[in-house]
Amino acid sequence: MPRPSQNIPFPIKMKTLLKMSIQRLRYAQEKGESTAKQSRRDVAKLLKNGKETKALFKVETLINDDNHMELLEIMELYCELLHARYQLVGTIRDEIDLIENHMDDGINEAIRAIVFASIHIPEIKEIQQLKELFKFKFGLDFIKSIVDEKVGVPERVINKCCPKLPSEELVELYTIEIARVYDAPYNKMDENKQDEVGTEETGSKEHLKQDNLQKETSNTGSNEASNKESVTPKVSESLKRAIHTKEQKNTQDLELEDLKKRFEALRH
Repeated sequence: MPRPSQNIPFPIKMKTLLKMSIQRLRYAQEKGESTAKQSRRDVAKLLKNGKETKALFKVETLINDDNHMELLEIMELYCELLHARYQLVGTIRDEIDLIENHMDDGINEAIRAIVFASIHIPEIKEIQQLKELFKFKFGLDFIKSIVDEKVGVPERVINKCCPKLPSEELVELYTIEIARVYDAPYNKMDENKQDEVGTEETGSKEHLKQDNLQKETSNTGSNEASNKESVTPKVSESLKRAIHTKEQKNTQDLELEDLKKRFEALRH
């Protein structure tokens, strides 16, 4: 990128690029979501055709694409932050001023995140131009410290920019959710259903055993009470059931929250 014209103030130049970046990022997300929907349909089709191995490979790609989509969303938020505070950014003198006075307002973090992520989102040219603009303002060493050493780059941005091979568990969960949404057969989903049924049956048997044991204890306690002046108080069955239900609900709520966050996009 050529050296920014001295006739255009830095804040105005940056504001223009930020506005264009936001528009391009939104468009890229819409396009990516459309592609993701088609990819999910392709996975479902492979499952219906009995090609589970190919479906799992495609799910790995889908997961990485989702991570990239999340990176675009994060970049949009950072661009909006800087766009809203572009005049304040224009008053920053150098990197020292940026670090000393703009750690808490999010400006330091946003600038470093955009510079680092620019390498990983080449489809957004305006982000590349922003990096060059920041290089002009803060210097080449500032850019190198971010790109090469990740100085001040938020951890979540680094993670989204450096995708890893998804875990088998995550791939399985994605595939199960796709199979449910598109009504496609998948062996792991059938196994999960059997496990759930088995757990429910085991739970019912355990409750039945507990009820029988409690009845026997109650009868024994009644016989002993007739020969004693005092009776040891017992925890009521309603309280026991409430405790059991609450513990079970807490576990289910945590699992449900994780699944909701992970699969919310799959349901659209």
